[in-house]
Amino acid sequence: MARGVTLGELVSQARIAAGRDPNPALSINVNEQLKQAIRQEQERLYDEFDWPFLKITSDKTLEAGSRYYDVPADMNLERISKVDVRYGGRWVPVQRGISLNEYNVVDSDADARMDPVQRWDVRDTGTGEQIEVWPVPASEGIVLRFSGIRKLGPLIANSDIADLDDQMLVGFVAAELLATAKDAAASTKLAKAKSRKDMLQGRVVKTRNNRLSLLGPRDDCERGRRPPLVAYVVRDA
Repeated sequence: MARGVTLGELVSQARIAAGRDPNPALSINVNEQLKQAIRQEQERLYDEFDWPFLKITSDKTLEAGSRYYDVPADMNLERISKVDVRYGGRWVPVQRGISLNEYNVVDSDADARMDPVQRWDVRDTGTGEQIEVWPVPASEGIVLRFSGIRKLGPLIANSDIADLDDQMLVGFVAAELLATAKDAAASTKLAKAKSRKDMLQGRVVKTRNNRLSLLGPRDDCERGRRPPLVAYVVRDA
C-alpha cells in the first residue's frame, strides 16, 4: 500500500516489521508506544519535506478597513509559501514582511487605506496569531489566496488515517525498535526506509524540474507589473 492507511493497520505492520507478534491484544503498552513512535515519525518526515499531496490553497475575502484576519484553519502557518491577491482581473503576488517603512508610506494606524494589499505578516493581536495585511483594504470583496502545506490530520484513534506513505513510516519505526533491542537487522531496515523516502522525494523533485509551462512568466516575474493602486485616507467627520 502507500498513503491512506489507518493507525491501527500501521501498528500491526510495525509489529510484524520489527519481528513482534502482530496480534494487538497481546501487549497494549507496546501498542501505545508504537502509536507514539508512528506519530513522531510522521511529524518528523512532514517537517523535512514539502510533500506535494499536502499542498493546498485557502482564500480570505478582505473587508474594507479590516487590518487583521484569522489564519486559515487547515493551513500550517509556518508552511505558507505564497500569498496572492485578486485585483484587476488577475492574481498579484503579495510579499511577506511589514515594517515601519511601509507604515511611513501608508499608515495603517491612521486608518489609511489602499488597494490592492501588497504585504502580509503574522501578528499576535492579544487573542492569538493573526494575519496582518498592508495596506488596509479600501474595498470590499477582494480575495487573498494563501498557498502552502496543510496541517497533518489527527493520528490518535485506530481509525485515523496517516497522511504519509505506510512503508516509509513503518520502516523507520521498525528500525528504531530493532535498534533499541540491539538487533542487527536494524541497519538493514533503516536503509530500506531511507531508500523508500529518497525514492518518493526523488519523484517529486524530478517532476518539478521537468515541468513545462505554457502560461507565460512565473509569479515572481510579474512583480514589476502591478495594476494601478488606489489610496484612501479615512478621517473622522
